[in-house]
Amino acid sequence: MIEDAIQLETNVDDMDPRLWPHVIDCLLQAGAHDAWLTPILMKKGRPAHTLSALCDATTADAVRAAIFAETTTIGIRETAIRKHVLDRTEATVEVEGHPIGVKLAFDGGIIVNRSVEWDHVLSAASALGWPAKRVAQAASEQASLLEAE
Repeated sequence: MIEDAIQLETNVDDMDPRLWPHVIDCLLQAGAHDAWLTPILMKKGRPAHTLSALCDATTADAVRAAIFAETTTIGIRETAIRKHVLDRTEATVEVEGHPIGVKLAFDGGIIVNRSVEWDHVLSAASALGWPAKRVAQAASEQASLLEAE
């Protein structure tokens, strides 16, 4: 499926880096589909980050407002883009009785990607006293058995 989207970006070189996780959370809460940071080097060798957010036209104003409110930027670049998106659904697998969410992505009705929910993996690992990588592997093995419906 092809969707129209808007990518908002700004370069920031004067902000406490401990704020970035909160900024990303605020952008997602404001309606961004995704938000990320890219480390860059600006003029005069200043380390900085490019903050990027992907949203649709209906949430662009709220995401833009969150960027201005939560960062030190004084300007935002905006680019209209098109993105290709696979059909998706969710399922659940169990690891030692603990439910783990799985996202399934389809191309032409065939499952092409399976991704376990990391928060569920961490919760199960804590409850079981296992390393997270062991739970993730067990959940991924269970997810590989899921078939397209």
